[in-house]
Amino acid sequence: MTIEVMQIAYHQQRNLSKSQMPYQIHEVNGVSFAATINAFNKLVPAWPELQQRHFTNGYWWFAYLDDKPVAFAGLVPFEPFPNIGYLKRCYVMPDHHGHGLQLRLMSAREVKAKQLGWTHLVSECRAENKFSVANFLKAGFELCEPEQPWEENSVYWVKRL
Repeated sequence: MTIEVMQIAYHQQRNLSKSQMPYQIHEVNGVSFAATINAFNKLVPAWPELQQRHFTNGYWWFAYLDDKPVAFAGLVPFEPFPNIGYLKRCYVMPDHHGHGLQLRLMSAREVKAKQLGWTHLVSECRAENKFSVANFLKAGFELCEPEQPWEENSVYWVKRL
């Protein structure tokens, strides 16, 4: 029996609904966890490869179900602008959609940005990604239009901290 099958059986045995599964969000060291972060990053073929500076200068989180990472997200400095963070990546494995993990990962990154003394967060998502759009709005982000858009078919977000 695989770990994943055992986890599902465990939750069924305890009569836990999908929304009651005990997910944990943990910040991890980007350099130490680079291989796992890269593996998640490769799950979206359109995403470019992460650079070493993203690991050394960034902050990373995993959402775990038991001991298995099921989502990841990053926060990096928005260069060359001081005190502004960029929400770098967020991916939730499809079997774990609907648990509020993206929103929880946004919240974790916002807390970190405030601890760092940053004044704003920025990000973007695909315009057709209605779930991400809804989560950015729930998290208090506002739509903005950058002077030089860097992604086609994307919407851009900013939040003052």
